[in-house]
Amino acid sequence: MGSLRGRVTAGLTALLLSLPAAAFATTCFDTGEAHKSAWDLLLRLSSKPVVLVLFALAGFALYSKWRAPFVIAGALWGLLALLIAVDNHELFFDDKKALGIIEDCTASPHLFIALAIAICAGMTYGALRPRT
Repeated sequence: MGSLRGRVTAGLTALLLSLPAAAFATTCFDTGEAHKSAWDLLLRLSSKPVVLVLFALAGFALYSKWRAPFVIAGALWGLLALLIAVDNHELFFDDKKALGIIEDCTASPHLFIALAIAICAGMTYGALRPRT
């Protein structure tokens, strides 16, 4: 029983000695990007010129009530959501950004992706609804 007690004591001692190092270690790569909220990221992504053009295209589709602008806007919004999701979560393209999201150092773009998918679904519904 003495050798087991010695191994447990040595293991607990090593664990307690490593706790302060783990508590002060940071895994964030870029301190300027650290701890941004998802709402800030949503506003920052929504004010990009490409997104503003897509908002204008969606507004034109709602105003004109033709099928073609609905189809084009829905396809472009879906493509934008796919590109942002792959860019932020795929480890092949940008390891630091994906690991920052995993480690909760940077905000994930889930709110913007949800907004883009909702607009894409609305445009798809507008393109497929029966005209009277």
